[in-house]
Amino acid sequence: MATDTGTPSLEAGAELERTLDRLEARMEALQLSMRLQRRSPRLELWRHDLCKMRETWFRLVDPDGQDPTTTGGN
Repeated sequence: MATDTGTPSLEAGAELERTLDRLEARMEALQLSMRLQRRSPRLELWRHDLCKMRETWFRLVDPDGQDPTTTGGN
């Protein structure tokens, strides 16, 4: 009999990695668009989308709400 250890399955882990990769690629594309087309009327929309994607990425990386990029102490 298998016991549930509370760890995610390999399939769930792989899906999470794919999702994170897609979000990261989209964030990079938005950042590039924002740098190359600074006068675009869509700039504010891109900025908003980038912010929301970062929030989602951080939430998926650490569901407990800790920002993995903060080092603290400074």
